[in-house]
Amino acid sequence: MQHSSRYEVNTLRRFMEQAFTACGVSEADGQIVVDNLLYAELRGIKSHGVSRFPVYLRRIQMGAVNPQPQISMEQRTPVLLKVDGDNGLGSVVMVHALNRGMELAEQLGICAVGIKGSNHCGASGYYCELAAEQGLVSIVLTDGPPATPPWGGREAYFGTNPMAFGLPRAQKPHIIVDLATSLAARGKVIRAAAQGEKIPEGWALDREGLPTTDPQAALAGVLLPMAGAKGYALSLVVEHLAGVLVGAGFGKDVAWQYSEGNKPANVGHFIILVKADAFMEMSDYHKRTEQFVEEIKKIPLAPGTKEIKLPGERSWEQQQCTEAQGISLDADLQAALQTIAQELTINLG
Repeated sequence: MQHSSRYEVNTLRRFMEQAFTACGVSEADGQIVVDNLLYAELRGIKSHGVSRFPVYLRRIQMGAVNPQPQISMEQRTPVLLKVDGDNGLGSVVMVHALNRGMELAEQLGICAVGIKGSNHCGASGYYCELAAEQGLVSIVLTDGPPATPPWGGREAYFGTNPMAFGLPRAQKPHIIVDLATSLAARGKVIRAAAQGEKIPEGWALDREGLPTTDPQAALAGVLLPMAGAKGYALSLVVEHLAGVLVGAGFGKDVAWQYSEGNKPANVGHFIILVKADAFMEMSDYHKRTEQFVEEIKKIPLAPGTKEIKLPGERSWEQQQCTEAQGISLDADLQAALQTIAQELTINLG
């Protein structure tokens, strides 16, 4: 078992922000990326948390990601925004696009945002959380490098293609749904490989199309879609909307950040934003939403269940706990951060 240590949230925040600045990222953009990584880490989504930081940094250092992108936006119609991220860090591109999309949705009730020229953007639920804070319902779709096959195939074509949905409430936690269309996020498989652990049966096939619990064999093979053929259908739709439709890479045109050198990823995203009071007064929306929540939570419990939780509720509770106790990092990740600290002559703390 790997030895782990705990770090204060602000210690890690400061270190990562300094590292990004040292690699040419602006202070404001560095804060965006770190906020996204810590959002995931605090909520127990460790596959998309601090473990992604060294990879993001290396991609900048090797010229695969633009640390100072000139993000361009074209308002194609009053409610359609086209964004080119100029190969910037994914969360930077997403937040800039989201902010403009939210402005348009506030003015006009709805906005759709198509984004190309992006990179891995971390936990998609983060963007839904930002939108919910502004009273906006959101849908966030993202494509990615090949990881899952079409149903019946044994070669990867689709990304894990996460879908995220945000439903604002008057008080936190908002309802946040964030899931990959693969049975498991690739980040979980990468994390299992790094820690020398097996993955559950049914997650993946090896190169020969045979079931495997070896994460390395899974990464060389394919991850399986959630819900069988239904998951394949959902993944196809996400790949089309976040790739084909918006002008981004799709299928094998999307590069994987762990193995394809300095090739730009050209990840795509598709965002839909709707004002929560688009169809009624905000007070009525909140009243109906809370009625909805109360009715769900009052459903009789199945044996062994203590409480019905809303999507994202456990993660929100985990955040409160982690903020108080600090963030636990395993030995390998600590070593990676120490190496970065030495290279950039900054203090990890």
